[in-house]
Amino acid sequence: MPRDRQRLTLESGPKLDLAKLIPSGAGRPGSHIQCVLTYGSGETITAILKLSGYGGLLELSFQGRQQAFSLVSEPRHFGGLQWYVICPRTGRQVRVLYRPLGATAFASRHAWGRRSAYTSQFLDPIGRAWRTKAKVKAALLGDADPDEWDLPPKPKGMRWATYEQWVERYDAAEEILDAQLVLAAARLMKRF
Repeated sequence: MPRDRQRLTLESGPKLDLAKLIPSGAGRPGSHIQCVLTYGSGETITAILKLSGYGGLLELSFQGRQQAFSLVSEPRHFGGLQWYVICPRTGRQVRVLYRPLGATAFASRHAWGRRSAYTSQFLDPIGRAWRTKAKVKAALLGDADPDEWDLPPKPKGMRWATYEQWVERYDAAEEILDAQLVLAAARLMKRF
């Protein structure tokens, strides 16, 4: 049985992922990155990243508000730097910041604690299976027509091992839905 929705979902509002804000290879000290993010709700957020040495600053402008975060970096094993945001509420190094609906500031998922949850926590097994199928399909489709494919073919450039992992997730979701369909049919047969 799914949980009643008494908490906000983290995915209900904007999400800032450093991996998307700092393009591959652009995270060198001395870099200055500015981008404007537009979300499905129509909200726009301006992000300015100033990277220097092993630290930096992330400045956000949204809904007439300003919010700033400290950035730190850690050296990677094969060269380069991995950048993290310091959450102002928890002090943790994180890669993703959330602002659920109704919140006025961004923070890490840890800062929201038990007041928020992921969407999947509110779904029953059938809902999670449908959501998994949709996510797999979206990951594999690219620009193709979603109505054209039940399970899209392997996209060009994707490794076969990666594609097979997506297919396994899709098949597992299909099995859950098939099992639930059999149970529903059995219940209907008992009535007649």
